Amino acid sequence: MAEPQSEGMYDLARIGRRLVAWALLVLLAAIAFSWYGDYRSAPKTPDTSTSSETTQSAEPTDVVDPSGEGTATGEATTPVVMVLAEGLNLRTKPMTNSDVIKKLKRGTALELLETANGWYRVRDDAGDEGWVAAGGNYTELSK
Repeated sequence: MAEPQSEGMYDLARIGRRLVAWALLVLLAAIAFSWYGDYRSAPKTPDTSTSSETTQSAEPTDVVDPSGEGTATGEATTPVVMVLAEGLNLRTKPMTNSDVIKKLKRGTALELLETANGWYRVRDDAGDEGWVAAGGNYTELSK
């Protein structure tokens, strides 16, 4: 015949179950906050330039004929930045805490003027110039 559990053992088991439940809740909250932090931070795209400069001009250059007989008759192309995120902020400076000039719509094509430390300086069709986050889920550079 089994002996009945004492009151002390019952209380210890109940406290143990509550501690385990709280520990799991804290662990799940930590994981959720970690994922949320990853979501909020812009994914960085690797800088493929080999130059040590952090700022590059995106001015169009003449196309050279591979035969070496001068420049080609084709027109030079300006790089275009496509907006991937609805409501992307066009900012006055390349910082997340700088003033917002306007919010851009998804699919907007912007003229690339300059790149610097994960940001693009761009101009839209209305002539407004500012900075947008480079790459990730926000913008895509096409030439």
